[in-house]
Amino acid sequence: QRQFVADAAHELRSPLTALKLQVQTLARAKDETARVQAVARLEGGVDRASRLVEQLLALARQDPSSPLALNMVSLPACIHQAIADAAPFALSKNIQLHYGDLAQVDILGDEDSLRIMIRNLVDNAIRYTQEHGFVEIDLATNSTHVALTIQDSGTGIPRQERVRVFDRFYRVSGTNANGSGLGLAIVKAIAERHNATVELGDSTLGGLTVKILFPE
Repeated sequence: QRQFVADAAHELRSPLTALKLQVQTLARAKDETARVQAVARLEGGVDRASRLVEQLLALARQDPSSPLALNMVSLPACIHQAIADAAPFALSKNIQLHYGDLAQVDILGDEDSLRIMIRNLVDNAIRYTQEHGFVEIDLATNSTHVALTIQDSGTGIPRQERVRVFDRFYRVSGTNANGSGLGLAIVKAIAERHNATVELGDSTLGGLTVKILFPE
């Protein structure tokens, strides 16, 4: 817990410093064009800081000592909600979100946590996919497990870094996307609390495949 608080404080320092500089830039703006640009940068900074705080809270709630509110949860409904939440982000990058016939599966779990997990997966896929790319979501079941698969046409993750991306605040070197470094850490924490496993692989679209395997 002490390490988490220290890491969180360190990660929050940079966006807060940036916000202070952006406010100063706005105060010094000499014409309307400069003010508009400064406001846009400030709004972007606030959005990034807010996203980081949301992710920190989501991760803190996954403390194994905290009980889960278990109910039967529709995974297709969680997927549809995640797609609806992510649609504006995908539209801003001209990325197409595809999903076919999703298996009608209910599992025993915490609905809020599962929604956060799926939204993070979809958000990550969009974030690390270039403009005019593709993200595909699939939900299938067999006699042993339920498989949620999200794949993209993005930059992927080198094999040697696929273990480390589940660490808190770890970012793949060479990527330009503005991520918190918490998305996959949250995904793993939520999956483990639902006795599910997370697998990373190469996507047939050219990027990354993330598969969550729930016990049947």
